[in-house]
Amino acid sequence: MYETLVAPLKKMRIPLIFLILLTFTKSGLAQETTFFNADGFFSIGTQSNRTASITLFDIDKDGDLDALVANGRHWAEHNYIYYNDGKGGFKVAQPLGKFLDASYAIKSADFNNDGFMDIAVANDNIPNKIYFGSSNQNFDNETSFGSKSPSRNLEIADIDNDGDLDLILSNRKAENEICLNDGKGSFEKTITFGNKSDQTIQTKVVDINKDGFLDLVTAERQNKNKVYINDGKQRYINIIEFGNEEDETRSIDIGDFDKDGFLDIVTGNLGSKNSIYFGDKNLSFYRIFNFKTPRNTSSIKITDLNQDGYLDIVEGNSEERNFVHLGQKNGGFKEIGLREDLKDDTYNIEIGDVDGDGFPDIIESNSGTWNLYYRTRIK
Repeated sequence: MYETLVAPLKKMRIPLIFLILLTFTKSGLAQETTFFNADGFFSIGTQSNRTASITLFDIDKDGDLDALVANGRHWAEHNYIYYNDGKGGFKVAQPLGKFLDASYAIKSADFNNDGFMDIAVANDNIPNKIYFGSSNQNFDNETSFGSKSPSRNLEIADIDNDGDLDLILSNRKAENEICLNDGKGSFEKTITFGNKSDQTIQTKVVDINKDGFLDLVTAERQNKNKVYINDGKQRYINIIEFGNEEDETRSIDIGDFDKDGFLDIVTGNLGSKNSIYFGDKNLSFYRIFNFKTPRNTSSIKITDLNQDGYLDIVEGNSEERNFVHLGQKNGGFKEIGLREDLKDDTYNIEIGDVDGDGFPDIIESNSGTWNLYYRTRIK
């Protein structure tokens, strides 16, 4: 039932405008989906940092999505906040923190419940940081959380159902951590999961068995990926493995592709085929769809870009073209490439409506070159 449908594209370059076109049928009318980058004009800054991730949040609460940029990875670089002008322009920015950090992930929430957005940063073998927001938006009050570990990713969720937001750290070659919030933005209590030999690159937080408690799904480098089932007391004794231990899974995302009521997991693999593991009532994930072509995928995201009711997948690849897989009515996908002239080292893909037109846009975190974004257009 599931097969990859590759749409041939003519190589085409238009001065100042780069369009990637796909025609699909909806309600009997031909419509056109366009991913528009304007030959690099749509970028978040013009620096060539070692950007590991960009996430979108309305930091200044003006109704649009701002961009938080985590730079450095293993090296010290400044992180930044880029403010959206409401139309998808990022012409005002400020550095975050007094010092340069080796950062992998950056996210935002109101951790101390004071009405201002705070910013959490996961760092590589230096203290992880929370920068507390205030009326002046200086973010000059900070604290640390978690252990000094090779942290690779960060998630925010109310794991213990106490009404505040906790932090989940994915650590490579170290135990992963759940840092519990005391309600005032202090994270002294920590729960660990996994073991020191795991190479966890990402953790997704979701109630995958629908029992009312948040579970953890991890992307593991050179090991099988894991589902950690929450017993309701934040103990993760029941562990389900899935995937191929030979795969170097760098990223995962979760959604119901076949609309059967069970959550499926898509894996982004470095140097092998990406896969969808279909969920069932037993959480066996035995049914697998493998994409046609091996890729060097560092980041993978699920969304509905064209709002047609079918889940799409965006691949962020290392030193090769990035791709979109548009979901089809028959359960397959139409594969289309983003800019053919670029083969950047994309570490992370973020999805969000940056220009406020109602359609999700694609944001690339590129290491060593500009961070680009593509506006989704429907005609």
